[in-house]
Amino acid sequence: MPGFIGFSVASEIYDFLYNGVAIDIEADLYMRLLVEPSSRAGGGTETNYDGYERYTITRDGSVFAATVNGRIANSALIEYPSPSTLGNGNLVFFDIVDTPSGAFTKIYNGGPILPAKVVQVGKAPKFSSGKLVFTL
Repeated sequence: MPGFIGFSVASEIYDFLYNGVAIDIEADLYMRLLVEPSSRAGGGTETNYDGYERYTITRDGSVFAATVNGRIANSALIEYPSPSTLGNGNLVFFDIVDTPSGAFTKIYNGGPILPAKVVQVGKAPKFSSGKLVFTL
């Protein structure tokens, strides 16, 4: 199965399920596009094409929805700004973090972009419904 859930978020889910501790989460989350994958512990290399910014995910069910067998996928078209430069590489991975830019404290989920998306000047990276999948 593709993707993962970050270590700190996994711990929060276990604490919620088995200890009744409320999960601390923001109203919005942010999707990063990566040229080098992240992991459950963090890391990854974010794209740096000119015009790029993280995609805002409102937590209202309009962007991601559960499918079957413990998977979740985008339920709507996700479109990023059009690049005006090629940046540092092709898009091979995505993850969900807690900040709109810069450093973050949590990775929620992440997964591969299959097939990798080639950055093209003037052509917005788009992901149609069901193309971005991750699991617990």
